[in-house]
Amino acid sequence: MSYIRSIWARLDASVRARVFLPSALLFAVTMATMVFASVELLGKDLEVAAHQRAELFIHVAADGLTAAMIHSGANALPEMLTVVNQHREEIISVSLLRENGVVISSSDKSLLETSPWSELPSRDRVTVVPVDAKQFAVVRPIENEDRCVRCHGPVSKLNGWLDARFSREPVTSAKTLLAGKLATAAVPSLVVLLAIAWWLLGREVVNPLQRLVRAMQRAAAGDIEVVANEGRPDEVGIAARGFDATLSALHSSTRELEKVYADRMVRADRFAAVGEMATGLAHEIRNPLAGLSGALELLAEDLASSPPQAEVVKEMRHQIGRLTQTMEGLLRFARPPRARMRTLDVNAVLENVLFLVRQQRTSKATIHIVRHSEPLLPPVDGDPALLEQVFVNVCLNACQAMNGAGGTLTVSSLLRDGRVIIEIADSGPGIPEAVRAHIFTPFFTTRHDGNGLGLAISARIVLEHGGLIDFSCPKSGGTIFSVSLPIGTSIEQAA
Repeated sequence: MSYIRSIWARLDASVRARVFLPSALLFAVTMATMVFASVELLGKDLEVAAHQRAELFIHVAADGLTAAMIHSGANALPEMLTVVNQHREEIISVSLLRENGVVISSSDKSLLETSPWSELPSRDRVTVVPVDAKQFAVVRPIENEDRCVRCHGPVSKLNGWLDARFSREPVTSAKTLLAGKLATAAVPSLVVLLAIAWWLLGREVVNPLQRLVRAMQRAAAGDIEVVANEGRPDEVGIAARGFDATLSALHSSTRELEKVYADRMVRADRFAAVGEMATGLAHEIRNPLAGLSGALELLAEDLASSPPQAEVVKEMRHQIGRLTQTMEGLLRFARPPRARMRTLDVNAVLENVLFLVRQQRTSKATIHIVRHSEPLLPPVDGDPALLEQVFVNVCLNACQAMNGAGGTLTVSSLLRDGRVIIEIADSGPGIPEAVRAHIFTPFFTTRHDGNGLGLAISARIVLEHGGLIDFSCPKSGGTIFSVSLPIGTSIEQAA
């Protein structure tokens, strides 16, 4: 049994076997059905022809017997029946029946004085009756002559029946012979048909699929130059072209991923270098800066009565403050705090951000703040403090871009494509095209008092939240920063 199962498993794993074996069975059943139908159809025709010949024969025999009985009397009847019986090979027996159905004379002596029919045949026509699988009977009514009726007075018009039994052996032999010949012709035809089907199946299906599989295996092994398309217009060709297109797209995606990975590796190396530098600077500069700041504060008190010297000390204290702020930003960028994720309402975070922005604006220019939000915005997972830092930084940058002539700060929150989108737009002059590629680069800034770490830290925070930050500069002017965050899972996470 296990051997049979192993053979079945091997056949089931082969496309050729799974297609060829049912096809071979279908061809064999079709040819067997055609042979059987042909033999049966011919058998019916032969049966009809045999019945017609039997009816014609019995008409002739009945006329001959009637004439013999008129001229020679009833004594010549047995000899006449024997002669008639010997006239054709397929005749088994010829019998003459009385009007009541009893055999009075027959070429088969065993039928004498018997009643072969339980129900008498028709008096008006010739009847063909199947007796068994080997013979059939033809029964013809025999009528009295009109002159007999006139001479002897009122007598029965029916004189009896002539019963002839015929063998079905010729028909059976013809059917058997035909079946043998058809089978002899069908078997070689079936073999040739199956051989052609085997060849076509291999040429049109199996071999192209095998070549396609080999191409896939080569591609899996790393051969990027493999081409599976052979120019076939059929389904295999479509599959091969689809594979080539998929492989090409995969190679393109791989190259893009390698480029992104290389960029991220460069950024990671840069982060590592910044971290090491920030740690060193923190230890080497923080304490001296604190000492200088304290000394300058004392010096400012001593020089309060001398305005020119006090102004110089004030500028020195301002520059030391800038250095301290830069060091703190550098440390935050190199060692960002761990996000404390929880489910939060972005609209509530943005309201806090706008409150802080209104408090921190130092420009005398008029800046209008416009707020657009969807009321049923789904929650997100994030650290509210870190997200506030991102939005405050972007909003303050927008306000600083509009400090000269004032403008409008528009903050929108909406749901798009299953993500929460926060857009912060200003009506300022926009970002120069030459510097757009460096906006998120650490230490890159266009302001004389900036340290170039705000947007870099913001991008890092958004990325840690599974989001994306980007910007666009419409032709009409201004800048639109967009922060995309995934919808929250409604599960608060502990830090």
